[in-house]
Amino acid sequence: MIFGLAAALGWGLADFTGALAGRRIGSISAVVMGQVLSAAFISVVVLFTAQDVGAVWPVAGLVALNGVFAATAYTSHYRALELGPVAVVSPIGAGFAVVGVGLSIIVLGERPGAIELAGAGVTVVGVALVSTDLMALRSGTRTRAPGLTWAIVAALTFGVAGFLLGYLAKELGWILGLWASRVAQVACYLPLALARRHEFRRIPAGGITGIALALAAGAADVLGVTTFSYGAESGFLSIVLAASAVFPLVAVVLSVWLLHERPVTNQYVGIGLVVVGLLLLGFG
Repeated sequence: MIFGLAAALGWGLADFTGALAGRRIGSISAVVMGQVLSAAFISVVVLFTAQDVGAVWPVAGLVALNGVFAATAYTSHYRALELGPVAVVSPIGAGFAVVGVGLSIIVLGERPGAIELAGAGVTVVGVALVSTDLMALRSGTRTRAPGLTWAIVAALTFGVAGFLLGYLAKELGWILGLWASRVAQVACYLPLALARRHEFRRIPAGGITGIALALAAGAADVLGVTTFSYGAESGFLSIVLAASAVFPLVAVVLSVWLLHERPVTNQYVGIGLVVVGLLLLGFG
């Protein structure tokens, strides 16, 4: 559970800085810059730890599949953050854990205890509440919100990508599994970057701040995927997935602290449910 929470911290920071970066330099530029940084970092780790990269070949098909799903997930999520309100995007994004936990139980045969499953469910519900202003949703999102479709695609593909990353970590070890995933993901960005290369023209307008935010999002994502992969190798993937789903909490805290936003009643209820859910996961 601890590694899942560390992953949530990294992904929450990545969401906050990535949203700011995407609105300055465009979602494609932000996601490509951040993920190239992530791939470069883990490649250095592989080099210095003398990993046997040949061990990847027997699972090359799964690596390629993970690359496709991960690239789709990150691209969709950053696009949703660029276009849509956080109150809609964040709770939908946190739903990736439901997909990932379901796959862990069905494919890997993991059988978390009743208390752990209850904790996972309470945590996900709490995240949805803490990430959403229900009053704002009732008054301002009666029509389709900008970025909604992208957010749904991101949640579904993140769920599959997270499961595959965890599986690769178990099969190859977390360093090699993460490296294979990042390299495959960056390779999938190449045709997308070529097809939408005109969007990179927004980078100069975003200035140094836009570039710095994109790289900060990539660095935060490194923290997230590293701790997630290590936790998946060490324990139940389903539990790591459920714990990592609390990442929107980080964005809420940053919004209150830096942007001086005030949580509404249902968000306080959500915070309480997240705490209860994590306690159940810890005691399970």
